[in-house]
Amino acid sequence: MTVTTTDDDPQSAPPRLYEHSLRVFEEMRKHARARQIQDGGNDRHALVYEGFMTQLFRDLDLSTPYYSKILRRLQRMGCIIQLSRGGGNAPSRWELLKEPEYPEFEEAEQARRRVPTRLGQVEQRVVDINDRVGILEDQFAALLDALQDKKEAS
Repeated sequence: MTVTTTDDDPQSAPPRLYEHSLRVFEEMRKHARARQIQDGGNDRHALVYEGFMTQLFRDLDLSTPYYSKILRRLQRMGCIIQLSRGGGNAPSRWELLKEPEYPEFEEAEQARRRVPTRLGQVEQRVVDINDRVGILEDQFAALLDALQDKKEAS
């Protein structure tokens, strides 16, 4: 996994979010397995990570606010697709499509910042609200996991 930028300036470094995205993807790939999945009624083979994302983020010492940002960015770059949502004792399932690349990260960042029209502004607000709801859902899931762990420990 190589971290490179498109700038000619050797002093420029990729943003932290990109570096964290690489780490998350690499950790998912380490634990992924080849699986047969259904795609529109057809079976096909895919590389699938199955696990608890909140635990993966804890293992990487990444703070909760990065959770939604990283997963959404990996999805926008076409690196991962969520196959099934986890919850409680059920792990989530993610198909790994391709390794993150810096030019795609920058393109996704620029697209996220572009709000040229009134409709674009409304769409961006919906995306932002969706991101905030996602963060709340993730924090709630982490809280439920912590409560479950505490309950099992006692």
